[in-house]
Formats: sequence, C-alpha cells, structure tokens
Amino acid sequence: MKIGIMAAGGVGAYYGGVLAEAGRDVWLVARGPNLEALKSNGLKITSVGSGERTVQVNAGSASEVGVCDLILFCVKRYATEQAVKDMTPMIGPDTLILNVQNGVDAAERLQDLVPTENRDNVLWGLTYIVSHMEGPGAVNQKDGPRRIVFGEHAGGLSERGQKVHGALDVEGIDSVFSDYVHRNLWNKFMFINGLAGMTAVTHRTLSALKSTPEAWAMLNRVIDEVEAIGRASGIDLDGEREDVMAYLDRLGPDTRSSMAVDTLAGNRLEVDSLHGTVGRIGRELGIETPACDFIYAVLKAQDPGE
Repeated sequence: MKIGIMAAGGVGAYYGGVLAEAGRDVWLVARGPNLEALKSNGLKITSVGSGERTVQVNAGSASEVGVCDLILFCVKRYATEQAVKDMTPMIGPDTLILNVQNGVDAAERLQDLVPTENRDNVLWGLTYIVSHMEGPGAVNQKDGPRRIVFGEHAGGLSERGQKVHGALDVEGIDSVFSDYVHRNLWNKFMFINGLAGMTAVTHRTLSALKSTPEAWAMLNRVIDEVEAIGRASGIDLDGEREDVMAYLDRLGPDTRSSMAVDTLAGNRLEVDSLHGTVGRIGRELGIETPACDFIYAVLKAQDPGE
C-alpha cells in the first residue's frame, strides 16, 4: 500500500517518519526549506516514546508523489481547501483519504471538497499526539499515546478499514479501527477544546492550569459545554467525560497544545473549527456555550488570518 502524507507538519512528519522507519511505502508532501531538509538530510525524529534518530524518507510535491492507495490527511483546518487542490495528483479512483484533523465536522468538510467520485473514500478519524516541527526536517513528539483512531462514516467494520489498520499498525503508532468513530470524535472534541483553549489563552502549561483552581474550573466548563452539545446532537457520550479527564491526568506537566504554540508564535489558529464550531452548534441547538465563546473571542482577536 502506497501511503501519502498530506502534509509533513508536526503530525504528518511524525507518522510518516515512523511508517518509513517500519519499511512502509510512504511519501511525505512538503515544500520550501522543509522539503529541502527532508531530501538532503532525512527526517530527525525526537520522541518521548522512542528517543532521537534520523530516518531517511521519500519526500516531494504532490505531483512528484503521484497516485496513492492511502492519503493521511493532517493539515491544519484552515489550510484544507488549498491542500485538497494541491493533492489532486495523489488521488486516483480508489484512493482512500483518512482525515485526522481536529473537529467533529472535519471529514464532512473534506468530503465537500474532494472530487465527487472520491467522497465515499473519505475515512473519518482523529489522532492523539502532541507533536511539533522544531525546524526544517525536524519533528519533536512530546507527549500523547501516538494513536490514530478511524472508522467508516456509517459505523461498523469494513474490509478496506482493516487494510488501513494493518498498514498503520507499526511500532510508534497505536492504530485503532473503530466501529463508532463519531463517539471517538466527540471524545477528542471535548479534550482538544479544553486543553487547546486554556493553554492558548493563558500561555501556560497543563501543570499551571491544574495548580490554578479558577483555570482548572474553566477548563472543566469548556468540556461540559462540548459534552452538552454532543449529547444534544444524538451522540452517546456515557463515560466519555471520565475518559477525557483520565487522559488529561496522564499527560506530562509541561504539555501545551499546538494551538498554544501557534498563538505564541503568531501563527494562524484553528479556533474557528474548535471553539467557533462549539458556539455555532450551540446556537443551532439553543444551548449556551459562554466558556467556549469567551475563548473564541480572545483567540480570534489574536488570529492573524490569511
């Protein structure tokens, strides 16, 4: 199975690197200094789970990569439309596209953009990983279980899903083929809105939030709001909140979200697809989301836009 990574950022570079390390036929889409570094020096991976090493990888533009059997789609949400246009040379009639972007509606938005004949080939997914690019050709995976969870939009298991699971089942990746991925997506949506929002607006780490009662209470209110709109949307979330809190307890004290890193760096933010989406769904359902609305307002003012 030929696997294309769209694209080689903090998430894509890590997963592409460990897939290459495992001997998979994988290609990383990159550009500029990042592409030059990958071609010249390989990919430097620093991982809390497996140490530091340099992996030789195949890297190029989408046209150089060519048609793939599977595309791991992991660009930032605000870059989706352009990324879909760019990866056209990688999409054949049977190409599967596994979306691991943040947000409960990410795969749906992707389906709206890919060619009509490929819409049924989009797999809904998510990932649990804390990983950032430290420079051209260098990725640092700092925390998280390095887990990719995915499934069919309609639920249940499938032969194609089993093949994807096998392709991703390598050391350094916890591949999970779920028969109810929408529940998994809302679990991640609770977690990411809480952690991303609060580490971004406070510019502090997870340990600072935990040691500040007011900040920790705010994080819990964010999770409560997301859970409320999820349940109102018809998702069975029994036990999911407890799982989210247990996961937060397992993360390292210095953890901060990629959105917090982007905020400090003055980069574009995914706030529209996270807290903005919570507010939008809340208004549609008649459910107030004041904590998420506040975070959205604060971060939107810091988002430099295009």
